[in-house]
Amino acid sequence: MKRKKRNIGPVVEILLLASIVVVLSFVLKLLGASGYITEAGTFETTLVVVKNIFSSAGISHMLDNSLVNFQTLEPLVLVILSLIAVSILEASGLLKQIFIPLKKIKPKYVTMLVMFVGIISTIIGDYSYALLLPLAGILYKYIGRSSSLGVLTMFIAITIGYGTGVIYNYEAYQLGDITELAAQSITENYNYELLSNIFIMLVSTVALTMVGTIVLEMFAKKYPRNEQTDNLNISKKASRITLIAFILMMILFVYCLIPGLPKSGLLLDMTEPTYIGKLFGASSPLSQGLMFLIIGILMVCGFIYGTVSRNIKNSGDYSNALTKSFEGTGYVLVLIFFSSILYEIIDWTNITTVIATNIVDFIGTSNLTGLILIVVAFLSIVLISIFIPSSIAKWNIIAPIYVPLLMRANISPSFTQMIFLAADSIGKLFSPIYIYLIITIGFMYKYDKDSNTSIISTMKKIMPVVLILSLVWIVIIFGWYLIGLPMGINTSITL
Repeated sequence: MKRKKRNIGPVVEILLLASIVVVLSFVLKLLGASGYITEAGTFETTLVVVKNIFSSAGISHMLDNSLVNFQTLEPLVLVILSLIAVSILEASGLLKQIFIPLKKIKPKYVTMLVMFVGIISTIIGDYSYALLLPLAGILYKYIGRSSSLGVLTMFIAITIGYGTGVIYNYEAYQLGDITELAAQSITENYNYELLSNIFIMLVSTVALTMVGTIVLEMFAKKYPRNEQTDNLNISKKASRITLIAFILMMILFVYCLIPGLPKSGLLLDMTEPTYIGKLFGASSPLSQGLMFLIIGILMVCGFIYGTVSRNIKNSGDYSNALTKSFEGTGYVLVLIFFSSILYEIIDWTNITTVIATNIVDFIGTSNLTGLILIVVAFLSIVLISIFIPSSIAKWNIIAPIYVPLLMRANISPSFTQMIFLAADSIGKLFSPIYIYLIITIGFMYKYDKDSNTSIISTMKKIMPVVLILSLVWIVIIFGWYLIGLPMGINTSITL
């Protein structure tokens, strides 16, 4: 009997990637590798050089900051907080109440729902991964499909649609600010409108949902069905009371977002001049505390449903219910810890930043125009996204060069930002260092410990799906340019 080949495992893969970065930092430091970052707005340049981590300063930095970096890594906090909310929802029986009816509909419609929810979840930014990945696993458990397939489907949906959902978030606000500053080097009074890409975003949301559903249903055939049951009660009475409580909390939440009414606007930053700024500004209570608000609402709903349905009988049951989803998630935390070491090495050495700046500078000095320029810019952003998955960090490097460059070729800043969003989402799916790919693998292991899951095997597994969805993005971007359709309200592709 042929023995099944084992993968080396994601922890070892992360350590190997860290070792490669260490060696590269040594070699590139000897070669004097460097690059220049141009600051949007002032257009002042800053020299960035590669630093050798295998030096006294590098080793000292790692010893001093490894634990601190792990403790302050935002995805760690988001995963822990989301698991608290998901735990009470699962233990109370509320998720069973919501998900069990979906078992009666065709699986392809469930996949379509997951794709659509994942794509539009940009309203909560990176919170979407932390909250929706475990929820997708539980959903697929209740409808009799593989939970690891559910987690992987949600990861693909969120990532491929990242930044194109029809509801805006703080990151979209930040990207628009960077675009505006970069464009003002050409047009001094240029103002970026947040709704300037709304038409292409609506079309891309629908297209990615439909094509993603078809491709993922073909992909799902490789996963066995996984029927699981539990003894949690389902109560229509509890469902009605929970729904009423949820509606009341949402009314209160919305009221806190409306300025000018008595005691309203508590979640807004009233120092900002625009309403979007009040919602998503850096000091906005909404942008700072959105995850806590979501968790608070979900915990209340879980408590009400569990108490009325008698799945939670006392305070002791409630305390235990808050930890249910933590079972089997130790692997997720281990992967986050080793990833934090890798990211600290990458950040300190400046390797990815120097690579990105040199790619950007090379494109910036080209004499390309029209469709060829768009193709080259698109592909270069995909490449840079593999090395730097963070959208804001990447756009800070790219925008001051690419936005003016494409404006000189008569391409509007709004379309340039849309090119960036599409290429960014594709690059994340191809990046082995993307933190939420690592977290996805951890959750897949939680539901299927015998799956022999690794970074390489997972990327190989999803590659056909990713390539097809990437092609959809390419057709949308290039087709929109060739046809010349309006990007949004009073917004065109050209200047």
